[in-house]
Amino acid sequence: MSVIAIQHDQIAELFLNHKESIVDFLIQRVKCPDTAQDLSQEAYLRLLDKGELSHTDNLAGYLFRIAERLSIDFIRQRQRSIAKTQALDDELTCPLMQPEDSAVLSQQCERLLRAIASLSKRCRLILLLRKIDGLSYAQIAEHLNISEKTVQRELVKGMLHCHQLLSDAQR
Repeated sequence: MSVIAIQHDQIAELFLNHKESIVDFLIQRVKCPDTAQDLSQEAYLRLLDKGELSHTDNLAGYLFRIAERLSIDFIRQRQRSIAKTQALDDELTCPLMQPEDSAVLSQQCERLLRAIASLSKRCRLILLLRKIDGLSYAQIAEHLNISEKTVQRELVKGMLHCHQLLSDAQR
């Protein structure tokens, strides 16, 4: 296979014909116009440094290949740099529930269930229909055949009772 020298006028013509398309190609990859300009110039310099190729019939394709590899190298280098500079936060907590948190939550749930169970039957039913089933005051009143005011009073009474029992248990 014979080696053909790349002429400077070929590279100059290549530069004039493909400068914008190379830069646009690189901007899409590296997301920074300044970096794309720098990498574009580096691609032409590498082609100049190559001096000779086995064929020169598709210099534009070869130039785009150089630009693509330069962008890949740049992105990898940037990712390594970011990974090195990111310091771990000493306050960083595990997103999973810790055993002691789970135990506290379990105890709170048990206290809440006991508090709800200690309510009168109607008060408990109103509280559950509102907070668990998400029914409105009007829907609860219609369902139980009582007034909305009674629903409101019973709900407040039940919530205050549960709150009081939970507060007492925390002391």
